[in-house]
Amino acid sequence: MTEHDRMCGSRCLGPMTFHLQLTGQYVTIDQGGQLASRDTSSFMNGLAFLSRTVKLDEKICIRIEDCTSSWDGALRVGFTNICPNTHRIPPASIPELRDIPGYCVVPVPEVLCRCSAVIQFWINYARMVIVQGKSGERFYLKATRLNLNKPLWVFIDLYGSTNTVRLLGSRRGSRTSCPVCPLNTTPGINCLVGHTTDGESQMQEEKYHKSSLILAVNNHREDTRKARKPSSCWEPNLFLLQYANQKTVPSPADHSELTRAGLGIPVCESKRSVDLNWTWRELNQFICSSYPLVELDSIGFYAAKAEKHGRLCRIQGNTLKKLKKELGESVLYIIPMRDIVLNEMSTNTLSSVMNTNGLSTPYSPPPVTAQQRRCRLTSTNSSFSNSSLNSSMEDMDISSLLREFQRMHLSTSEQISVRVYRNKLLQSTKDALSNCSFLWTKIPLVTFVGEQALDCGGPRREFFRILMLEVQRSLGIFEGKPGHLFFTYDQMALEKHKYELAGNLIAWSVAHGGPGLKALDPCLYLLMCTQECHLVDFDWHLIPDADIQEKLQKILSCNTTPELHKLQREQGDWICECGFPGIYGPDISIRDVPKIYSFAVRHYVYLRTSNMIHQFTKGLNAYGQFWDMVKANWIEFLPIFTNIHESLSRSTFKALFQIHWSKAGTKKREDEEKTIHRWDLLLQMIEDQKTELHYEELLVFITGADEVPPLGFSQKPSIHFYEPERHGCRLPYANTCMMGLFLPRVVKDEVELYRLLMRAVRDSGEFGRI
Repeated sequence: MTEHDRMCGSRCLGPMTFHLQLTGQYVTIDQGGQLASRDTSSFMNGLAFLSRTVKLDEKICIRIEDCTSSWDGALRVGFTNICPNTHRIPPASIPELRDIPGYCVVPVPEVLCRCSAVIQFWINYARMVIVQGKSGERFYLKATRLNLNKPLWVFIDLYGSTNTVRLLGSRRGSRTSCPVCPLNTTPGINCLVGHTTDGESQMQEEKYHKSSLILAVNNHREDTRKARKPSSCWEPNLFLLQYANQKTVPSPADHSELTRAGLGIPVCESKRSVDLNWTWRELNQFICSSYPLVELDSIGFYAAKAEKHGRLCRIQGNTLKKLKKELGESVLYIIPMRDIVLNEMSTNTLSSVMNTNGLSTPYSPPPVTAQQRRCRLTSTNSSFSNSSLNSSMEDMDISSLLREFQRMHLSTSEQISVRVYRNKLLQSTKDALSNCSFLWTKIPLVTFVGEQALDCGGPRREFFRILMLEVQRSLGIFEGKPGHLFFTYDQMALEKHKYELAGNLIAWSVAHGGPGLKALDPCLYLLMCTQECHLVDFDWHLIPDADIQEKLQKILSCNTTPELHKLQREQGDWICECGFPGIYGPDISIRDVPKIYSFAVRHYVYLRTSNMIHQFTKGLNAYGQFWDMVKANWIEFLPIFTNIHESLSRSTFKALFQIHWSKAGTKKREDEEKTIHRWDLLLQMIEDQKTELHYEELLVFITGADEVPPLGFSQKPSIHFYEPERHGCRLPYANTCMMGLFLPRVVKDEVELYRLLMRAVRDSGEFGRI
């Protein structure tokens, strides 16, 4: 565990401040890196970078402290994959950075950039940068030039009328940025823009915020000595409801809707803990400040807790200590005294044409219900259209969603034994599901027949990982290239309910902390979620049928009227079957070719197999209406159903582990430090692709999973040591239940360690073999 983790706990994302050096010529950073100001003698040179990289779906919250009427234009915010350089900060983000690969610049609408306005912005898995104002209006921009698998730096451009901004912090699900104390020295950075390898980029990222983190930790530790005793502090889990007459806890879908709307889990917390010596008035102020988008102080509220069957009961404690005791570890529900009226969440879009002075007026459709909002079709084109975007295109914490799903549906004590044969895993799993005693809500205890392992987590992770691979490869209901699978048109498989079985297995896996399918074509997934997908740019090479590939290619190659007439003669009937009878119409022209292509693609990948898809989603819904939750939060479930996820890097893989050292100053400790040095060198060899070993193989060897699950690991994977044998060779070994890797204390060099690990990993096909 790092110094930062010990100080702030696992719920903290890390300190967030403005970087003291990475600023424009006229920018001043004050108040411990929380306040950025631009000299109003100029309308530009106001860029300010944050002191660390951010994660996808991490909401950054700022407040505009001061504006000037001397200049036109307003605030811009942005993200970049390129490590910033103190010597190469441009005078303005637009147009200097707008068209450079690796950058995304968003001009914030001037209507949001008023003095004292609170603004949030973030980027999600769909490459959408989302900007939200205090009253709930949202603006979207597609970040087409960013690589989501690389580090993301954030910058704020104090442009035009916006001259002072305060950084309030950030939130990602239930995790928030930790408190920051004033920084007394200036951290440095030394990196070259645009000329780095991935390994160098990671090293630069570590240098970029290492000094800021150390300074923040040291200052926080110093202030902590002066603070009250930790025992007088309490970190309540707040959740703000919308209706005054709410009697039960919200469902997972409502839970998500409320959080997206600025209710639910707090957007940002200026204070992370409550002092149990506070007065009720101080507690009320804390709760109000946790929801900057809601006027809670004028609405009024009271506290409640969840009792049996999810019923809400008002808390009667007359002191904070009694309140904490009565609540325990449960959620503190905040019920307003009158209903909170929410503005529409999906009524604004950003113009795709950005200029240096701001944005066009946002489009606002008439109000719609929540159900209509879920079903609204959205554009996934790289630029914005005038159609409104679905309200689900925003920050959603998938771990919170799944934990709420588990709380509502899964048993915490009942278990069910699942015996499977590794060589016949799919068939033995089907047999287990058909057993009359099987209930998907029970905790599965997996036994691989003929292997020596008790399921304390490891066999279950291994089972679900292999099961998802078997669903893709062996069930016979998918076809296509890896990461771009489509449903087969198989009436026999439909009669045998194979598509339904696949839905059952996927929902079962994800519900119990396993992986998802991670293989559907993204366009197919969007269509399944009733999202509008522009198929004009669809790559016909992804279609598994060679005949259909040829037909689609002929459509795309149609550039003249004679070629269109030839297409009518040769492919007209097939195009009609795809739902475009207008191919024979008198007004058909070359301009209709993109539409013809889109209809043909949609028919093949989606409409043709609609019965199969319906049975598949029916199978998902059979387990707690799982598919309904997916559709309502389709952005967050992209990494579960498609191959869109962050791949493991050296730094992310290394950060997964905690090391169990021997006592400092001993010979064992000295040998262990040498082994870890060689371990680091081996990880660098893997990063540089100098070995046949991959991070995913190592993770499977240690944990049974090939990536960090959506709900995270139940405990932190660890590294332990053993004494090598004097005679013979003992290979490194792992325990997937405790997620521990055991390395020899004495190893010659990284090449020797690689050789030993390679043998151990490749020889560990079954439990109990090492």
